[in-house]
Amino acid sequence: MVSSNNTEAASFQCKLVHNLWLQRAAQVGYSVPHEESNLAWELLAVYAAAGTDSKQAVDYAYKAAYELASTVLTRLPAQEALRLYRDILVEAMLDQCCPQYDNSGVVEKAVCRNLIAFANIVSSAFCEANSDLLKRTIRQERAERLADELRMAKRIQMHLLPKVIPDVPGFQFAGRLIPAEEVGGDYWSVKYKKDGNIITLKLADITGHGLAAATLVAAVKFISGGFYQGSSSAAEVMKKTNRVLTIETPRDIMVTMVYGWLRPERAELSIVNAGHSPVFLCSGDSCQDIPPTGPVLGVIEDADFEELHMLLKPGDILFLGSDGITEAGMPEPFGVERLKAVVSRCSNMSADEIADAVVKEVIDYAGKPRDDISLLVVKAVDRPSVKA
Repeated sequence: MVSSNNTEAASFQCKLVHNLWLQRAAQVGYSVPHEESNLAWELLAVYAAAGTDSKQAVDYAYKAAYELASTVLTRLPAQEALRLYRDILVEAMLDQCCPQYDNSGVVEKAVCRNLIAFANIVSSAFCEANSDLLKRTIRQERAERLADELRMAKRIQMHLLPKVIPDVPGFQFAGRLIPAEEVGGDYWSVKYKKDGNIITLKLADITGHGLAAATLVAAVKFISGGFYQGSSSAAEVMKKTNRVLTIETPRDIMVTMVYGWLRPERAELSIVNAGHSPVFLCSGDSCQDIPPTGPVLGVIEDADFEELHMLLKPGDILFLGSDGITEAGMPEPFGVERLKAVVSRCSNMSADEIADAVVKEVIDYAGKPRDDISLLVVKAVDRPSVKA
C-alpha cells in the first residue's frame, strides 16, 4: 500500500480495500465473521499509518497480524487462512491502490515493495501463531492423556488397598490414604494370615508422587506380600523385599517402609522399620518412637534388618504414618510432637476415629496436602470375656 501523509486519505483507501476484500472473499465462498473483519480492518489501518519505514512500524503491523491469526486459526486450516487473509487481501490492495499500472501489467517498484512487505508480515505472523497454537494443542492433549492415565492409576492404586479390615478380637485397625495428586507413592496394608494366625502390618512411602511413584506402589505391595510364604520372620520378608527392589528399580527410587507381624493370641508384635518416620507406640500418657532397624529399601542390596519385639496391652496405640503428615504446613510443619498430642488426646476413641482425627487436624492445619498422607492405626482393646 502506498504511504500517504494524509491520514484521512489513507483511512478512506483502507475502507475501499477492506470492502473490496470482503466482496472478493464472498465471491470465492468465504463468509468472514464480524470479529475477524474488524481485526483485518485494524491490520490495514496500522499498516497504512505505519508503512515499512522503521522496525517499530513493522512490529506494530506484525502484532496486528498475529492477533488476527490467533483468532482465525481456531476455525480455519493454515492454508485457507493465508489464502483469505493474505492472498485475497493483497489482491484487493493491488486492484484498489494501483489503478495507475499500464496495460502491460507493470507496477511501480515502491508499490511492489510495500505489497511484498505486507505479505511477508502476514505470512510470518500466521506461521508463528499457527506454531503457537499447535504447541498449545499438543500440551493440552498431553495433559489430557496424562490426566486420564493418572485417573486410571488412582483407581488401580485404590484397588490395591485392603478391601476388608481383619476383625480380630482384642484389636482395632484403621488405615487412610490421601494422595497429594491424582495418585501418590504411599501404601498401607493390614491382612490376616490364617496359616500362621498372624496379622501383617505394612506402611510404605515411595520417594515422590504421581504416576511413577504409584507404579512402584504395586511392586512394593506384591513383592513384600509374596515373601510372607516361606519366611521365618518379618525381618526376613523385609530383607528379601529390599534385595528385589535394589536390583529391579532405578537407583534414584527409594522406599521407606514399616513392616510387622502381630500374633493376636499373645498380643506380640514383631516390627521392622526401614528408615521410616513417624512410627511410635502410645501407652498411657506417653508415646515412644520406634526407631529405624535398617536402611531405606532399594539402596543396599545385602542390607540387614533387625526386629523389635513388644507386647501390646489394652489401650496401647501403634501409629504408622507418612512424612506427608509431619511435614505438612508452612512455614512451621505439623511435626511429630503435634501428631503425638493428637493421638494421645484421642486415645479413648476407636482406631477409625483416631485415624479420622489425625487427617482432620493435618488438613485444618496445613490445608490441601502438598505430599501424600497415609497412616495406619493399630489399637489394642480389651478382649471380650468368654462365658463359661
